[in-house]
Amino acid sequence: MKANRSNSLLLLLFVVILRGGGCAGGLRSSTSSNNPPHERVSAPVNSAAVSSRDYRAPDNTFAIKIPDGWRLERDEKDEAVMTVIRSDQYRAANLSIMTINGALPKTAAELRSHMLVEGSKPFFQGWIDGLKDQARVEGTGNIYPTRFASFDALRMDITYYRNDADDPREGYSVFLTGDRTTVFISLTGSRSRIRELEKIISTMRIEP
Repeated sequence: MKANRSNSLLLLLFVVILRGGGCAGGLRSSTSSNNPPHERVSAPVNSAAVSSRDYRAPDNTFAIKIPDGWRLERDEKDEAVMTVIRSDQYRAANLSIMTINGALPKTAAELRSHMLVEGSKPFFQGWIDGLKDQARVEGTGNIYPTRFASFDALRMDITYYRNDADDPREGYSVFLTGDRTTVFISLTGSRSRIRELEKIISTMRIEP
C-alpha cells in the first residue's frame, strides 16, 4: 500500500516535469490566471495577495513572493500538492514545488541525516528520469548537503539540452523535510532564466 502511494506521488512529479509544469489530467487544478471556469477554477487564495506578490499555500506548507508577470498553478493528488510558478515571457523557465503531508521523525541528528538521504533518492531519480524522456541530460552532479530556508536539505545540479536556442539549460532540485511537510523543489531553464527562478525561491519560507 505504501509502495503504491509512493508511486502515485512520484507519477505526479514526472507528469508535471514532462509537461513543462502543466496540469496533469485527473488532478484537481487551480490557478491565478483568468481562464474560463470549465478549464480552471480560481486559486484557493486571496487574489489580492497574489497580485501583491505574496502567496501562502492554503495548507500553510510554504509562502513565497511571486513577481509581476508570473503565474501560479496548484495541482492536488492524494496527499501531494504540486505548485508550479512560470511565465509566458520566460518559456524556458519552470519552478515546481512538491509538498507532501508528512516529515521525518524527530531522531538523533546522525540518523535523521541518513533518513534524509534515503528518502530523497526516489525523488531525485524520478526527476532525472523525467527530464531524460524529453531532453539530453548531461553533467549530472552528485547529491550534496545544503541549507534551504533554514532547513537541512539535499541538492542535485544538472545540465541538459533540448536542441533549441535556449541550450544549454540548467537545473537543480532540492529535497528537505520540515516539521510536518516533505518538500521537493525543482528549477529548470536556460542559464539566463534560471537566475530569475533563484530570485523567486530566495523568498520562500517553509511552514511559515
